[in-house]
Amino acid sequence: MNNTSMLKPALTGGMALGILSAIPGLSFCNCVCCAWAIGGGILAAYLYVKGSPFPVTMGQGAGTGLIAGAIGGVVCSLFSIPLQLISTGGENQTMMVEQLREILAKNPEFPQEAWQSIEAFLMHDGSMFLLTVFSFFANIVFFSIFAMLGGAIGVALFEKRKPGNFQQDTLPPQPPAGMPPPDSF
Repeated sequence: MNNTSMLKPALTGGMALGILSAIPGLSFCNCVCCAWAIGGGILAAYLYVKGSPFPVTMGQGAGTGLIAGAIGGVVCSLFSIPLQLISTGGENQTMMVEQLREILAKNPEFPQEAWQSIEAFLMHDGSMFLLTVFSFFANIVFFSIFAMLGGAIGVALFEKRKPGNFQQDTLPPQPPAGMPPPDSF
């Protein structure tokens, strides 16, 4: 199975990973143990193993998971932006500052100057754009790493064929007896 056939399983696993990670409430599973990222990699590896006529290696599973994680990071970022705007009514900056105030009120040792710098950054007009861009790239990196792990786990779970056990109908045809191999011309 060539690398282009990794794309369909990776696309399916990445879409599932990205959508589940973007939904408020369900996205909590990624915060706790990267469950959706690992699960998307496992799903991609399962589909890759299921569609492959040859035994799939751990490296191929990890590669499929890596692609699924990158796709999932993009999908999650694209879905979460409108979902956040809908769920917060566009009040992200104010809500974020209030949440940080609550957290910092519990920690009086946090330097006041640092808090003032953070607050000034968050209240700046372009700060949400910068945070969105950072989140976009962070999603791609983290989802790729954990989905790659999931892809390797998926191969370990679902690949039951031994390397070298190929079906006879998947081997290339042999030339008739007495004919030179095609490469000798």
